[in-house]
Amino acid sequence: MSTAIIGLAAAGKTTVFNALTRGSVDKGLYGAAKSVNIGIGAKPDARLDFIHHAFKSRRKVRAEMTFWDMPVDYSSGTVLSRETVNSLQKAKALLLVVRKFEDPSTPHPDGSVDWLRDLEKLAFEILFADIELLDRRVERVESGMKALKSSERVQAVANIEALKEIQTLLEDGSPLRSMSLDESAARAISGTFALSGLPFVVAVNVGEDDIGIDPDELRSQAVVSLGSNVIDDQTKIVPICGSLEEELRSMDDAEANELRFELGIANDNSETLMDACLRCLNTQTFYTASDREARAWHFRAGSSAPEAAGVVHSDMERGFIRAEVVAYDDFTRCGSMMEARKQGVLRQEGKNYTFVDGDLANFLFSV
Repeated sequence: MSTAIIGLAAAGKTTVFNALTRGSVDKGLYGAAKSVNIGIGAKPDARLDFIHHAFKSRRKVRAEMTFWDMPVDYSSGTVLSRETVNSLQKAKALLLVVRKFEDPSTPHPDGSVDWLRDLEKLAFEILFADIELLDRRVERVESGMKALKSSERVQAVANIEALKEIQTLLEDGSPLRSMSLDESAARAISGTFALSGLPFVVAVNVGEDDIGIDPDELRSQAVVSLGSNVIDDQTKIVPICGSLEEELRSMDDAEANELRFELGIANDNSETLMDACLRCLNTQTFYTASDREARAWHFRAGSSAPEAAGVVHSDMERGFIRAEVVAYDDFTRCGSMMEARKQGVLRQEGKNYTFVDGDLANFLFSV
């Protein structure tokens, strides 16, 4: 599941990308990248550490997140060109980076720093990209009307009407994810990739003087500025000092923790931002373990046992028989799979079982 990072010029988008992925992508003035940068982020996991120790596994593998650092056509002043929108079609969420730091060496292209103005501009570009998309969709349906049978033409007309109604709502400032679509509208837009239908997280890139800023206060400001249609109850706003986090993430963990302590920073804000992205994606974690490897896996909340098995390998989903599952809390109490079996907390689960965050599983399958 990929999260695409977008932002205006000089917002520190690539700096945040480097912090999340421990990368070293060249930033340059107003961004140097002309293509998508792809990186992997993985955060520490205390549950995985315990499982790794209990199994005495030779290898420990954290669950990974994929981030895309999207290029921007700075010459046109447009963040979301048609080419960029097309390349976003496999993204599952957006991370919007807005600037709230002063840096005379990198002046803001608009002449002043105003993170709410920039966030509003990004929200507008997302809506406008969808409006243009529906324009093209309506044109295609209309151009193909003559070749349709009469019964098909009736459905095509209904689709056009529904798409235009959705377009009107977009023009009024409502993103697709906030709309309650009836069956006709849902059918009309099915198969159409709409950016405003994606969940998103806002990273407010602050200066070192604002490291302790209250995220709830930032969120309140954003709701007042953009409205609850755009900043809804699920929208996470995370302050992060991108330049500092990029530096800290280039250090080893002990050195970084020591510097955080000296600066009075309670949390790893890169990890906080990754957590927000995971929640945005409605993602949870399960584990597999043996003496060879202990591993964490991300899965969509509400996944069935076969779907969870498919995260490990498609053959496991195709040939799923059952899963041996123990809850993490039960496993920590027992200390081993043998003891979990003795105490009756190691369960045999079939195809209808819904996986829960923290499950430790062994999949039985046959293909």
